[in-house]
Amino acid sequence: MSPTAFAALVHRLEETLPAGVLDGLPDRPEVGEPGTLPVLAHLDDALARAGEEVDAELADVLRPLATTVPWRQTAAYVADPPDASFLDLYAHATLAEAPDVAAGLVLLGPGVRYPPHHHPAEEFYLPGGTIRWVHGRDEAPAPEPAGTLIHHAPWQPHGMWTGERAVLLVYVWTGAVGTPSAFC
Repeated sequence: MSPTAFAALVHRLEETLPAGVLDGLPDRPEVGEPGTLPVLAHLDDALARAGEEVDAELADVLRPLATTVPWRQTAAYVADPPDASFLDLYAHATLAEAPDVAAGLVLLGPGVRYPPHHHPAEEFYLPGGTIRWVHGRDEAPAPEPAGTLIHHAPWQPHGMWTGERAVLLVYVWTGAVGTPSAFC
């Protein structure tokens, strides 16, 4: 994985996030095998979309990270997926993690309805494509523009719906980053 690309992503996040959010984040990314999850077939399109809807610089920073990071799926989601297609269209990857802060990527394929979920960590997303968000358990999905910082407080239910194309999102968790998310 590219330490230079990771440093560029951290710099970009520091310009967007509230001051101090990334304090303690390791300055080197985790490395590992990318894996073979089905959703990775949509990675190139999600990277292209980030370049189209946000900017080419973001796509160029994300490409070497997203193509060399170890992708995985939340164990609780694997044990009880929300629908038959979900596991083929979802993965996340941790880029770097410390006890109180983590940064990573989420890849969602086309047509995903990622149902409301929650976790004790405070969360910030930088989406590489416009998607519809649910910011509460019973709220209707609403579009949020690509490249716009999205914030969720600890335990705030939130979900995401993709359209016809995949989307790659950068996430930052703070607080209880070791506790995985669970569907509401």
